[in-house]
Amino acid sequence: MINRRFLIVSLASCGALLLAACGTSSNNSPSSPISVGITGPFSGPYADPGSAIRNAGQLAIDDINAAGGINGRKLQALPEDDACDAQTGVQAAQKLLNESIVAIVGGYCSGASIPESDTLHRNGDLPFITAASSNPKFTEQGYDNVFRMVSRDDAEAPADVSFMKDWLKANKIAIMHDNTTYAKGVADSAKQAAQSSGMTVTYFDAITPGQKDYTAALEKVATGSPDVLFYTGYYPEFGLLAKEYVALNPGYKLDGDSATVDPSVIKVAGTALNYPGITFTTLPTSEFIHNAQNDAFTKEYQTKYGTSPGDYSSYEYDGIMALAQALKNNGGKTDAKSLNAALHAVSITAGTTGPIAFDSKGDRPAPLFLAVHATGDPPQFVPIAIRVGGTWKASS
Repeated sequence: MINRRFLIVSLASCGALLLAACGTSSNNSPSSPISVGITGPFSGPYADPGSAIRNAGQLAIDDINAAGGINGRKLQALPEDDACDAQTGVQAAQKLLNESIVAIVGGYCSGASIPESDTLHRNGDLPFITAASSNPKFTEQGYDNVFRMVSRDDAEAPADVSFMKDWLKANKIAIMHDNTTYAKGVADSAKQAAQSSGMTVTYFDAITPGQKDYTAALEKVATGSPDVLFYTGYYPEFGLLAKEYVALNPGYKLDGDSATVDPSVIKVAGTALNYPGITFTTLPTSEFIHNAQNDAFTKEYQTKYGTSPGDYSSYEYDGIMALAQALKNNGGKTDAKSLNAALHAVSITAGTTGPIAFDSKGDRPAPLFLAVHATGDPPQFVPIAIRVGGTWKASS
């Protein structure tokens, strides 16, 4: 890892220019590869979705190179583990800057992606396209170098709440998070949306990730007699909560959000996920997107890696494709200023996740939202409703 002293020495050796500028020259060479950083949790409790993001990024780069690259130049993936941790994320971004990247495409946890984006902004304003980080702050910092492939929490949370109110017929909800940047952001937005819609929030509190038993928290939720408990954290804790919820049978329903709809939650909860009171509200993750582009991507991913894509693999693939289009439209130039402008002008009509374009902040138009439940042994996620025009309708 790069320490502060090394960064200072690097700056001095480049004539006190910005760190990003130190590595730009190699990326401007007509024969050298164009290096693209990929960050995410490649170790720790969220390694499964992080590794799936990394795999999808590599697959996209392989496809681009097979088609001739960028004006004859190849792309090169440089993965760096951020462990979903702010400090580790900053170190990862600094290391990638020193390795002459032109951009980062990746990210899973907002708590790591936000400080990574700040590091890129302060060191040359290099673009960061996040595949999964959804906290609004990522694109609300006033930076010109940030772009997001998924919907924002303040768009998803009201959709989650409307499902609980309109579909599950809930008047009272409990909200539980894990104090991470992502989960707390969704929880805060959900609380505001619930109260604005006339619902009562009977419980609003956090659990500590990584604990072995959350029974006491589930029992405390029950004292407020909610109709639904909405959990906004990640899949490892939701899997354990689901098992303990089924054992308690507390009388309220349990709904998870996008970060809980992950194939790895099945490893934790097993068939407990099939319990009738458990549902999930989510943006359309990879397994729920059905179009020619995503079907082809899924088949290619399965062939290359021997498993199905992760939830955000399709968004990572499209993020790399958006960067490639920007590079091509920019005449192959990799300087941050013109590349950011080219990204803001990207227009892809048929990506694996649908049309791709970014507004002035770097956000895409909000996608559809789905509600799913689990069924079978081993369980599989099956859509039960889709939100169209603000209204939940049965999924066909």
